[in-house]
Amino acid sequence: MVKNGFIAIVVMLAAFVLHSVAFAAEVVDLPTEELAKESVLPIFDKSQSVKNRTVTTAGRFDVNFVYGMALTEPVANVSKIGFSAYYNKDETNAFGLLYSNNIAGLSPYATQLESQFPGQVEKFSKAPMPQNTLLFDYNVKAFYGKMSLSKSAVINTMLLGSLSLGMIQFSNKSYPALAVGFGQKFYFTPQWALRFDLRLYANEAPVPFVKPGTTTYEDRLTFTTNLDFGLNYLF
Repeated sequence: MVKNGFIAIVVMLAAFVLHSVAFAAEVVDLPTEELAKESVLPIFDKSQSVKNRTVTTAGRFDVNFVYGMALTEPVANVSKIGFSAYYNKDETNAFGLLYSNNIAGLSPYATQLESQFPGQVEKFSKAPMPQNTLLFDYNVKAFYGKMSLSKSAVINTMLLGSLSLGMIQFSNKSYPALAVGFGQKFYFTPQWALRFDLRLYANEAPVPFVKPGTTTYEDRLTFTTNLDFGLNYLF
């Protein structure tokens, strides 16, 4: 038993000495270029197209053909079509007009209520519905970048913020509207691009839900989220 205890003490002393020797080693400095990196830059067949800005917008006009939909509209048809035109003052600021026309009719949600509450859809169809929208739109182009799906194809991208002010016309009257949002352009040629916009609208609007026996539609501040996407051409 004494012999086993002596062996254990010798093993512990040896481990301690080896541990001390290991930490006593000098620190070795390696050149930075020889250290491993977490990421590497992609190698493109046409590196010049990656370095240079392919799409320049300063002093140029662009037009957009837009299809939009209201993501939070419970009663009216959520679809609309329109167009917009912008003047790009420089590579940061753009000013333009945005017009859209709402497609008449009721939303799928309102149509479903017909089977649950007979006669309710008829009341919805008599309520004032949005018809068209005209906005003055300001865009700030916050970021220009490039993305590649292959080594030879480069897509130019542009991230922008938008602030809009204008009017929304209902069947009974027009209401002032304010919209804020952000958008993204994907240029697949120096002139043609796909544009996506997400905007939050704030405006007065008639409430389509009325009490039984009344046809008076009260106005209320309404917030609606809209998603627009379309085709953009740069002149």
